[in-house]
Amino acid sequence: MEVQLLTPKDLFDQSVRYVVPDYQRKYVWEQEKQWEPLLDDVLNLAEQAVEPARRSGDATETVHPHFMGSIILMPMQPSELTSRVAQIAIVDGQQRLLTLQLMLDAAQQECENRRLDVAREFTRLVLQRPEDRGDRGEHDFKMWPTDPDDQAAFRHAMRNDLPTDAYEKERIVEAHSWFAERIGQWLDRPPKKTKQRATALHSALAEHIQVAVIMLGNEDDEQIIFETLNSRGTELGTFELVKNFLLREAKEQNVDRSSVVRLLKPLDNQWWSRTTGSGRARRPHVEAFLHHWLTMETTQEIKLEQTFRRFREHVSKTRNGEIERVAEDLAKFAGHYHNIQTADRSRDFGEGFVRRWKVLQTDVFTPLILWLWEHGGTDAQVDRAFDVLESYMVRRLICSLDTRGYGAMTLELLELVKNRGRRGADKVISEHLASQRSERELWPTNAHVVHSLVNSKLLGPASAARTRMVLEAVEQAFRRSQWRTLGGAELAKRPLSVEHIMPRHWQSSRWAQPKAVSASSDETAEQIRNRLVHSIGNLTLVHRRYNSRLSDTAWTDKRVLYREDPERLALTADLLHPGRATAPTPSVWDEEQIQKRSARLAKRVIKIWPRPS
Repeated sequence: MEVQLLTPKDLFDQSVRYVVPDYQRKYVWEQEKQWEPLLDDVLNLAEQAVEPARRSGDATETVHPHFMGSIILMPMQPSELTSRVAQIAIVDGQQRLLTLQLMLDAAQQECENRRLDVAREFTRLVLQRPEDRGDRGEHDFKMWPTDPDDQAAFRHAMRNDLPTDAYEKERIVEAHSWFAERIGQWLDRPPKKTKQRATALHSALAEHIQVAVIMLGNEDDEQIIFETLNSRGTELGTFELVKNFLLREAKEQNVDRSSVVRLLKPLDNQWWSRTTGSGRARRPHVEAFLHHWLTMETTQEIKLEQTFRRFREHVSKTRNGEIERVAEDLAKFAGHYHNIQTADRSRDFGEGFVRRWKVLQTDVFTPLILWLWEHGGTDAQVDRAFDVLESYMVRRLICSLDTRGYGAMTLELLELVKNRGRRGADKVISEHLASQRSERELWPTNAHVVHSLVNSKLLGPASAARTRMVLEAVEQAFRRSQWRTLGGAELAKRPLSVEHIMPRHWQSSRWAQPKAVSASSDETAEQIRNRLVHSIGNLTLVHRRYNSRLSDTAWTDKRVLYREDPERLALTADLLHPGRATAPTPSVWDEEQIQKRSARLAKRVIKIWPRPS
């Protein structure tokens, strides 16, 4: 292992090609965090180089170098390139070197646009000599990324004769364009000094930036070193560590590394880097998926920060010699996870469940859902298993039971369905949930659900989206029974909002005061009304623009407005004609009417989300 302090000129002004190994990530540096601070430092160096040049002509006299950090390199075996070009792998530091190349090429482009001779000096640092390039375009450059998207973007960004229109959203092209714009502005301030400033910029970029270069020997394992490093630019994520580990194992087991790279490639696109979850649990989709997959595989509780360590232990102990199968498994379940998260269907089941499950925000069941999606049996069996899970979650939500036991329940169910023998997963899940007796795991009975719906606020502090989900399910149930003639577009896509029939602020509106209650009651008349006004019997769905019109309007006026609602919902029809089309519209809307409607809707709810008696 050798350590040297080198400049970009030392690194690039020779017949050399730096290659990013296949275990490395895409280019991820950003303007605010990395490009801007680095370019500011470079331009400050260039300004220092300009000032002494005015007095003495020596552009290096008072300029102090800027240390950019360290990189780790390793010589590679000769390839199809000409023997004159040394190939070197970038074990750590590809973000720095790639950014330097983009900055150098942006400076070259701006100098060439201004017909400055120094452009040729920049070209020497980014392109191979003509005799060293061979017949493949990728061999033109002093550096070559590993990601295919990065490679295409890099080629078009670094060649002045190629358009970049198709790659404008790629980070590499964004960086090159941003550097070119900023450097062009700096060169022309003032225009009469452009030539002098360009020379100073070349001096700063080529000779006054320093990096500590650690050159590994052939006996060093570059992937172990990569795995244990803390990246100074962007911290290595779980996926990068997992990918590196699998590639190292593939190398040791003589498995085709290119197949592992191909299988993991879909997890490296932009969607997987978007965050999911809430609060401190927010993380990229790819990290959430890896955690869920590992929980599914091990049937054990795993802390988020331990995902990679536990992944490595699990694969080393249980999947030894099956690295390609691990990659295949990850790719397969990643497809399931993506379908679930985007509410897409890879099979003819599950779409409605997935949509409602996402509204319920019970992400902890994801490992079980992934397993069922792949191993749950026939489509009908998996559908029934999803129905059971949905009933369990919705009933507990209606009865205001907390979710703190869901993690342990997920592991219990995973263990059971994996060992279910000849029984279907749906039966195993249903029997286990129905056997629970403690409040932490209880699957609420019909009586429990009806009591909560008739006497309590619907879903307690739950979000409006969950309240709407319950009402939409009741709407669909009505349409399948006495209100079959009503229909229309899919409810989830319609502009609906939850409406309180008796307004929440009934005290300040044109609504009668509540009737007095007996002295033996534990609640006052006002407390009873305030409780019932949020129960399911006092809620309905209306077109979004109608909500503000209805507001605190009196019942006699609301009845007319409900009839005018263009959505023509079955919930509205049943509200105005309780139970059947010929029933008269209630003349008043009070606590008695609310409780009657709550009881009627509760009968629908327990049929929509049934459980064994």
